[in-house]
Amino acid sequence: MNAMFLLDFPSYRCYIHFTKTEGANMRYGRFYAAAFLLVLLAGCGHQDQAMEEIIRLEDRRAPADALAKFAASANSAVQRRAVIALGRLSPSGLQDAEAAPLLAPLLESSDAATRVEAAFALGQLAQPQTTHLLVQRCAEEKDLEVRLALIEAVSKTADDSMMAFVSAALLNWFSDQIPIVRAETALAAARLAHRDFKKMEWRTPLANLLNDKDEEVRWRAAYALMRLYTGGQNVPDSVTTQNLIAALKDRSVRVRMQAGRALGVMKSAAALEALTETATNDADWRVRVNANSALGNLDAPDLPTRLALNDTSVHVRIAALRALGTAIERMQRNGVLQNAAPPIGFLRDRLHGHGTWQEQFNAATALATISRQEAIPDLAALMEHENAYFRSRIAEALGITAAAEAFPYLEKMSRDSATSVQIAALAALPKLPATVRAKATPIYLEALQRGDAVVTAVAAQNLAADSLQRKSHAVAILAAYQKLQPPVDAGAAQMIFAALAQCGDLSAKPVLEEAVKFPDKPFARYAAEALKKLTGEDYSAQIPTETKPTQQFTYKDLQQLAQARAMIETNKGNIEITFYPDDAPLTVLNFVRLAQRGFFDGLLIHRVVPNFVIQTGDPRGDQWDSPGYAIRSEFSRRRYTAGMVGMASAGPDTEGSQFFITHSDQPHLDGKYTIFARVKTGMEVVDALQVGDRMEKVTIQF
Repeated sequence: MNAMFLLDFPSYRCYIHFTKTEGANMRYGRFYAAAFLLVLLAGCGHQDQAMEEIIRLEDRRAPADALAKFAASANSAVQRRAVIALGRLSPSGLQDAEAAPLLAPLLESSDAATRVEAAFALGQLAQPQTTHLLVQRCAEEKDLEVRLALIEAVSKTADDSMMAFVSAALLNWFSDQIPIVRAETALAAARLAHRDFKKMEWRTPLANLLNDKDEEVRWRAAYALMRLYTGGQNVPDSVTTQNLIAALKDRSVRVRMQAGRALGVMKSAAALEALTETATNDADWRVRVNANSALGNLDAPDLPTRLALNDTSVHVRIAALRALGTAIERMQRNGVLQNAAPPIGFLRDRLHGHGTWQEQFNAATALATISRQEAIPDLAALMEHENAYFRSRIAEALGITAAAEAFPYLEKMSRDSATSVQIAALAALPKLPATVRAKATPIYLEALQRGDAVVTAVAAQNLAADSLQRKSHAVAILAAYQKLQPPVDAGAAQMIFAALAQCGDLSAKPVLEEAVKFPDKPFARYAAEALKKLTGEDYSAQIPTETKPTQQFTYKDLQQLAQARAMIETNKGNIEITFYPDDAPLTVLNFVRLAQRGFFDGLLIHRVVPNFVIQTGDPRGDQWDSPGYAIRSEFSRRRYTAGMVGMASAGPDTEGSQFFITHSDQPHLDGKYTIFARVKTGMEVVDALQVGDRMEKVTIQF
C-alpha cells in the first residue's frame, strides 16, 4: 500500500512517500518513516531560522558580506531569499559593491527561480558593469521567466557606454516570436526612455507593435512611445501618429489609456479630433481622463468646447479643469488664443459653488494660472473655508498668481491653525515678486519657532534661498532643528540639512557630524551630503553600516500573515485587500499592527490624482506625517497594475503609514515603491474616492 504525506510550510513544501508492508517489515517501515519525518522537520526548522536571520539582516540593511553564506546555501529557498535581500541593498543609498559579484554567478544556477531573482536583484542594484553579462545571459537563457527578468534588468543597468550594444539587443527582441518577450522589450524601452536614454530607432518597431495581436504587447508599446516622446526632443512621424490614433479605438482599455497619453506628449495637431471624441465619449472614465489631459497639451483656441468639463465622472471633470488652466495660460503666453476669450466666467462659476468642492479648488488653480493678479479677489474670498485641505489649495493658487497683492493673504495663511495650510502658504511665498519676497523673512523666522519639523523645513529652505542674508539665518535654522522632537522625519531632515549647507555657516558642522552617526542610513546619508556641500569633505565612510530596526518580530509573526487580509471601510463603501507577505513581510506586518491599534481609523483620503492613485494613511492629512518611525523598502518583481496597494515614501527606506492604491497600470513605479497588497473586492469604491473622503475603520481578518 502506497501513501504520501504533505508538509506545507510558507515558501517550502516537504513530501514524504513510503510503501506500507506487512509484519516486522511494517514496524521497521514505521520506524524509518518516523525517523525521516523528524529529520525533515528539523531541516524545515533550520530553514525557518535561516529565513528569519536573512529578513533581520535585510531590515538592518546589513552589508553584502553578512548575506554571503546564505547566497551560497544549498537550500534553494534560503538562497533565493538571500538574493532578494542583496537586491534590496541599493535603497540604502550606498550601493554595496560586494552584492553584484555574489549575484552574478547565480545567473547560472540550476534553479530557474533563483536565476529570476538574481536577474531582478542585479537590475535593482543598477550597476552598469553588469549590463554586458545580462545581455549575454539573455541570449543563452532557455527559461522564459528568466529571460523576461534579464530584459528588465538590462533596462535598469545600461548607461551611455552600453547603449549601442543594448539598443541592438532591443531591436532583436522587438521581433521575438513569443508575445510576452515583445511586450517586455517594449517596457524595457520605456524604462530606458524614462531614464533619458532615447533611441529613435525604436520608434518604428514600437509603432508596429501597436498592431500586435497581444494586448500586453500593444499597451506596453503605446506606453513606450509616450516615454520616448516625453520632453519634446523627438518629432513624431505620421505612421506613429496614425497608429496611435487608431489605438484610441482599440478594444483594450489599457491600450486606449496609453495611446491617449502618447498623443498628448507628442502634441500632434493631427490627433485633435480623435482625442476630442475620446475625451467625451469613451466608455471608460480612465481613458477619458487621459484624453482630456492630452488635449491640454494641444494648442486649440476652442479647447473649452472640446474638454469634458461637465462629464459624469468627477475624475474626468477635474482632469479637464487642470488641462484647461495649463492650456489657456500657455496659449495666452504664445499668442495662440488671438481673439478667443479665456473662460474666466466659467471658472469663477465653478469656483464659487457649481460642482464638488474638489472641483472648486481645481478651478481655483486654473483661474490663478490664467488670470494671475485678477484672480486674487476670488481666491481671497475663500481663504477662510472650513476645510483645511481646501484652504491649503487656495494658498497654492495665491502663489500661482505670482502677484505682490497676494502677499498679505499668504502672510495670514502662514499662521493658519492647520499645519497643511501653513506649509502651503510658506511654499507659495517665494513665488511672489522680489519686491515683496524680502518682507517674508520675518514670517519664515517666526515659523521656525513652532516646533513642527515640516514647517521648520519649508521655512529653512526659504531662508537659505536668500543669497544676501542666508549665512545669518543659519543660527536660527540650527536652533530650530535642535528643538525638534526626535526622531525627526527623514524627509524634513533632508530639507533642513540641505538648507544649513546652502547657508554656508560652519557652525552647523558639529550638528551635521552628529547626524551622520544616526543609525538610519537615509537620515545619515542626508547629513553626509550636506556636510560635503558645506565642507567639501566626503563623510560617506562615517555613515553607519547598518540601520537600527524599528519593528520587533519573530518568524512565527510573519508566518501568521499568510492568511491575513484587511477590510477598509470608507464613507463610500468597503475595500477588501489581500496581502503579499512573502514579498513584503515587514511592510505587511507594519500595516497589520497599525490597523490593529486603530491607527488608520478616521483618516482622510488626502491625495487623489485621476487615473493614477488615491493615497491615505497620513494622520495630519498634509502628505508629511508618519507613525513616528520609518520601515525599510521591500521592492519586488510585482508590477503596478490596477488595484495594487503600495507604500508612499519620500525616498527609499522612508516608508511609514501612508499607502496608495492605483487606478491603472503605472510601470514607472515598479521596483521603486513597495507593493504589499492588492484590492480583492471594492475597486469601484477606490474609483469613487476623492480628496476629503475617509477611512472609517480598517479591520484585519485571518
